[in-house]
Amino acid sequence: MKIHVAKLDKTFEVKPTNKVIRSVYQFQYDASKLSSITDTTNIEAYVNAIKLIDLIENFLTQTLCLSKAEAKKLDEDFEQDDISEMANYVCGRLLGMSDEDIKGNKPKGTDPKK
Repeated sequence: MKIHVAKLDKTFEVKPTNKVIRSVYQFQYDASKLSSITDTTNIEAYVNAIKLIDLIENFLTQTLCLSKAEAKKLDEDFEQDDISEMANYVCGRLLGMSDEDIKGNKPKGTDPKK
């Protein structure tokens, strides 16, 4: 499957094997868990925020087979919202969503039951 990540201006070929799909679900589970922890101290909240950034960067690096330079670019050139958007896009594409589905612009006349 070809996945074009606009912010990296590159198209990646990712085979949606069970291993890759499992990593998508694991990433989504871990990110949800880290994002939903509310009963923490300030220190724990900061630790969880750092873990979430690392989780997103590692997911993108492994799933897209980024080079060291590309992985470094994720960390140094992009804001947190940018890498979150990239990860959500990659997850959506691997789970069968089109670009239009991801953007929320489903074509008119599309039956939502199909």
